[in-house]
Amino acid sequence: MTVAAISVCGDIPGARIRTCITANAAETVISRPAITELSNEYEGVKVTFKGSSDAEGYYVFRRQKSTQQWLLVGTVYGADATSYVDDDAMKDGGIYTYMVRAFCGENVSADSATKTITRVIESRIKVKLKFGQKAARKMHKMVNEFRTGSEAWAWNSTNSQKVYMSGLAKLSYDYTLEKIAMLRAAEIAIKFAHERPNGKDCFSAYGESGYIYTAAGENIAYGYKSASAAFKAFQETNSYYVGQGHRRNMLGTSYNVCAFGHVKLNGVNYWVQEFANTTEDSDYTKAVNGFKKVSIDVAADDISQYKKTIKSLNAKIKDYSPRAVTINTAEVLGKKVALTYTRSNGAAGYEIYRSTKKNKGYTKVGTVKKQDTLTFTDKKASRKKKYYYYVVPYRVAHGDKIYGKKSNIIIVRT
Repeated sequence: MTVAAISVCGDIPGARIRTCITANAAETVISRPAITELSNEYEGVKVTFKGSSDAEGYYVFRRQKSTQQWLLVGTVYGADATSYVDDDAMKDGGIYTYMVRAFCGENVSADSATKTITRVIESRIKVKLKFGQKAARKMHKMVNEFRTGSEAWAWNSTNSQKVYMSGLAKLSYDYTLEKIAMLRAAEIAIKFAHERPNGKDCFSAYGESGYIYTAAGENIAYGYKSASAAFKAFQETNSYYVGQGHRRNMLGTSYNVCAFGHVKLNGVNYWVQEFANTTEDSDYTKAVNGFKKVSIDVAADDISQYKKTIKSLNAKIKDYSPRAVTINTAEVLGKKVALTYTRSNGAAGYEIYRSTKKNKGYTKVGTVKKQDTLTFTDKKASRKKKYYYYVVPYRVAHGDKIYGKKSNIIIVRT
């Protein structure tokens, strides 16, 4: 018999959109920006900041130790810019501190207050899941009949009185929100929690999709074979106040839209209810019934925890690769060949390969284990030989080396 479970999370305030105004006065004193959030993303650390009046753009700085000087890692142009993704912050468990300055022409603001984050590397898996959105959408009618019917009540906090909620409005079905519900249904099939597989809370899915809202709620369940069975579990009619969180979510006064998601994996049904308050209209889309490919981000240090599930999905794990490098010089020093190459963003080190033929026969002749060591000397070269070299950057995630693309090939004659 399949075990069934539900979980609730609700009435969370949403994000607001903010715009920056640029003034071009040459002698304006620029107010300093403020970092509002640092977040771990698949591509790197995302630095979100509150902009400054009179700014034309922003400089983003980073360091890993308080004794280090600030390193300029990015420049963001535009009065409306409010974020930057640092794709060089790829050390799993690394501690990164950021600071931002605004600029207008040659004028630069004072430093922002600093903010620190522990890097959690994310891997991306691509899976093919069976969706049943026709069944999921049946909940729309059930929820609205519940909200407007005689059973629209919930216990008060002391379980002494049933509080009836009269005058609740019907919720519109939001087809944009449904995409988020479908993603969350796929995610809870891997990790049944309001915390997503990438370690973030469930409502981060709203922000990532650009969904504009002022309140949101989520109910999740698994093991119920039909929409009506899942809905009945969410009603929690025979529970008291503590156990009626899902019920109160469905009867929430803060919402004006809803959407539902449903996937089936290894014979188990997973259900998601999403509720929100929004001013954005959505257009009808056809219900997805059948298999659909989905990309899901998973915290790399948890990959081993989910490997059994991922294997059962025939999912492919993809990791963000460090940037390719360019070999700049190759100097012959007797039997030695000294190479210099450019720095790779996101790398932990470099592997150097050599061959006596341009298109085949390459073997690894060395590994450089520091990102900022941009030289390598091949001490095993022979005299009067023609060699071909290339360099491959790498980083480490879930115990494996993740390789970037190989560099240009350089020819050396000893």
